[in-house]
Amino acid sequence: MKRTGEFVLSIIAGVVNLLALFYGIRALAANSSVLKQQLSAAGNNLSSQDINNVIRLFHTAGTFLIILSIISIILAVIALIFLKRSRPKLGGWLLILSGAASLIEIVPGILYIIAGIMALVRKPMPQ
Repeated sequence: MKRTGEFVLSIIAGVVNLLALFYGIRALAANSSVLKQQLSAAGNNLSSQDINNVIRLFHTAGTFLIILSIISIILAVIALIFLKRSRPKLGGWLLILSGAASLIEIVPGILYIIAGIMALVRKPMPQ
């Protein structure tokens, strides 16, 4: 049975996930001294401790985004392989897990969950 809808939704979610992965890498690669200068120049009366906490939070969020994006992409690729090999139930559950893993990134999470539900609910055509 063709699973075009599930494939399209999963690929769109994967592309958005790759963008999130890119932004996570970018957050880790950000120069701390430049961020300190920009936060100091903003004029928000932030102490050096506050600035360091913001930078630490920025790096932690980047790491978290990278880890979740990688897990989500790997689960989605495995799910698509199972969908291609006519194992829609397992593929659907893996897509739902992928959606749960990437739910912090709203768009890919919702798309993966919709694709997973479609894979679980759709009945095979009678032969």
